[in-house]
Amino acid sequence: MPKKKAQKKLGKFMALHPHNIEQKTEIMVEHFRGHVKHKLGGRAKAMVVTGSRLHAVRYMLSFQKYIEENHYTDIHPLVAFSGTVKDPDTEKEYSEPSMNIDVVTGKHISESQLPDKFDSSDYQVLLVANKYQTGFDQPLLCAMYVDKRLDGVQAVQALSRLNRTSPGKEVPFVLDFVNESEDIYLAFKPYYNVTTLQEPSDPNHL
Repeated sequence: MPKKKAQKKLGKFMALHPHNIEQKTEIMVEHFRGHVKHKLGGRAKAMVVTGSRLHAVRYMLSFQKYIEENHYTDIHPLVAFSGTVKDPDTEKEYSEPSMNIDVVTGKHISESQLPDKFDSSDYQVLLVANKYQTGFDQPLLCAMYVDKRLDGVQAVQALSRLNRTSPGKEVPFVLDFVNESEDIYLAFKPYYNVTTLQEPSDPNHL
């Protein structure tokens, strides 16, 4: 196979491999429970940024399995992705509402209900695939777990979900499985160091 195509195939295989997802799931769940959940009076939340819709589906299944096996009752995830995803390994189809079952009522959570449900005390972690990475305002987000390549403005938009303020909120935490710190620094640098104006501000207006 051509080198680039082979690298892409191998990367996808590794990212979606059950062992890889299960290990990262354990790291994220245990880190959240041990270092994040108690913040903001126990109201702190986290976001998991995944590389694809299938990635998000498999992470959701892995989170549910790990939480159930360990009998945890203090962490409940939600997943966000568009449309329907068919897992090529199992032939099963998944949608966002079909995977999000309300822990209180047992009913499916619609896409329009998801932001309000995540805002409630019933849910702590939101797994996303190309949704809620821009314009999503959730001040209780204190941590982000990144398992997706982020470049340029996309990195700034995704990581900036953490910059909403809330009384008592500490410096947020990011655990990145994919990106190099130097690349993230370069993505933020144009916005952090330079502010340009087309013309000087009028002191009288100020």
